This record gives sequence, structure tokens and C-alpha cells, in this order.
Amino acid sequence: MCYKNRIDMLKIIVFILLLGSLPVYAQSDLEISGKLRTLEALELRLEDIEGKTILSAEVRNDGTFSMGPVKIVPDLYFLWFGKTKQPIYLTNTKVTIKGYYDHVNPSNSSLVFTGIDEFLKLSEWIPKEEIARKKTINKEVQDNLRGTMFSALAYLSGMTAYEPNKMLLDFILPEDREALTVKWLVQRVDSLSKFAIGAKAYDFSFVDARGKMVKLSDFRGKFVLVDFWASWCGPCRHEMKSLLPIYNELKGNDLEFISVSLDKREKDWRKMLDEEKLPWVMLWDKEGFTIGNEPNVIQKAYGFYSIPFIVLIDKEGCILEKYLRGEKVKEAILKARKN
Repeated sequence: MCYKNRIDMLKIIVFILLLGSLPVYAQSDLEISGKLRTLEALELRLEDIEGKTILSAEVRNDGTFSMGPVKIVPDLYFLWFGKTKQPIYLTNTKVTIKGYYDHVNPSNSSLVFTGIDEFLKLSEWIPKEEIARKKTINKEVQDNLRGTMFSALAYLSGMTAYEPNKMLLDFILPEDREALTVKWLVQRVDSLSKFAIGAKAYDFSFVDARGKMVKLSDFRGKFVLVDFWASWCGPCRHEMKSLLPIYNELKGNDLEFISVSLDKREKDWRKMLDEEKLPWVMLWDKEGFTIGNEPNVIQKAYGFYSIPFIVLIDKEGCILEKYLRGEKVKEAILKARKN
């Protein structure tokens, strides 16, 4: 799969080795302190997800530092070690950090956190691989997390499907809805609902191989399978080859296949057309696939951040299935025809 999430999948402790945590006792404010060995001057800074500085401190000559106390909303924050950022879920408690920080190669740092039990618990449920196709949330997540830990999980996971994000939002009680990650999740769910199963599919318009503009709505009254791909994406090319026998078996007046190239260069798209000579509608989105943080128009409209992305649209122009691959494509088409 070729992809770049808007938020990179969390690698639990990018540069920190967590050796354990101590019991946490009731405390009304957040305090962060500790002792670090460093070769250069080092500033620590705590920010919320909007980039507002909550606390900051310089590491003293003897290696000690302290920040706070300050009352916070339990939520996800970012702890900066110099120019290196670490996501961390914090509550109003005492946190200590000890160890060695390597300015040149932060991955060589060896730091021990205590007092972050909630973050350790949350970390157990961060997906270890891309889960954009996931449609549900494991019941153990609901049983083991609470409050804003659900919205922090959504933020860190980079889940692009409507269903799991909506489930996590529904777990959050009204009294926790002022946290920034919860507000972020509310907006995300609202945005994702626009391309959820059953939603009206965005009516795109792209150029075909003859230079003619073709719209999705031109095929209203048919089932339409849309495959978003790029010539440089190996899995995309493989998936297109697997679509050919399905097309030959199921083609009919009630079904149309459309492949939309997200190549940035037209010549790359046309080269693929000459090589593959596929028998269905081939279109080109000249915006190309966005690999940075901001997706292009079609990626936003359909809510995908990886390719290949295959979606089945019904005769009325509504989304039937998403994230289809391999035999799931055939199964989805047969199911749609049966219904």
C-alpha cells in the first residue's frame, strides 16, 4: 500500500525508552521534573495540539529541570526536547523524566518516564499498522480507556474511516467534550460523515485519454467501481491487473469501471495507458496524489490518504463500499446486484 497519513502512525516512544512507571497518587496539578544528562543546553516545552505553550523549562547546569505546577485538561499534549517532539497523554499528576538525551541522534536517547500510567495504557491500543479500512473498535478499547483517552487514540491512530472515529466519539461523556482532541474529533467525524457508507459520492470531473472531460454523474443509473491509483505505486498496478478478470466476468450495461490516475505528470499516466491497455474508463487528476500533510481535493472528498483506494458507488450515486481489494471487489459487485 502506498500511503502517507495526515498524522503519521504513532511509533510508541519515538526516541524514548520506557522502562516502567510508578504508582500515581492523587494530585490536583501537573508537574514535570527530572534530571537529564545532555552534551548541550536543552529546553523542554509542553504544548497542546494547537501549538500553544503550556509549560517550558531550561535544563540547569546540574541536569535538573522542573515545570509547573499547572492545572490541565487531561488530554494529548506534545513534549518537546529541543527540536524533537513526543506525543504524550497527561493528567494532573507528577511526572518525572530521567536519563540521557542525545542531541545529534535523538533515537539513541535513553529516558525513563514515571507517572504516565494513562499514556502507557493508551499506548497498548495504538494500532501497529495502517487501519484505514477498519470499521469498528475492539470492545476491549471501550472497557480499558476512558474520557479523553478515546479522542487521543483517534488523533494518534490516523484512522481515516468514519465508523471507528464515530464510535470513539460516542464513548466520550459530555463533561469531557471541552478537551482539544475531543473538539478535533467532533470536526473530524463531521467531515468524515460526508463520505461515509450511504453518503452521496463527490461528483468529480476529470479528463480522459482523448482529452474529454468525464463526470462521475455521467454514469448515473449504473453501479460504478472507481479505482484511485498512480503509476509509481506498485500495489496499485498489481490491483489493476487483478481487476481485469473481474471486469471481464462481470461487465454489463449496469456496471462501469473507472480508474483515476493521481500521477502528477500526464506523460506518466499515458505511458501506463500504453502499457496496460485496460478496457474501461481511464481518467487523470492533474493535481496528483498528495504525499504531504494536506490531501488534494479528491482525497478530501473521498477521505483517503493511501492508494490504491477502490470505492463502489450505487446507481443513485451513493457510496456502497470502500477500501475494496482483490476478491472483495467481486463480492461487493455481486452483492449490490443481488440487492
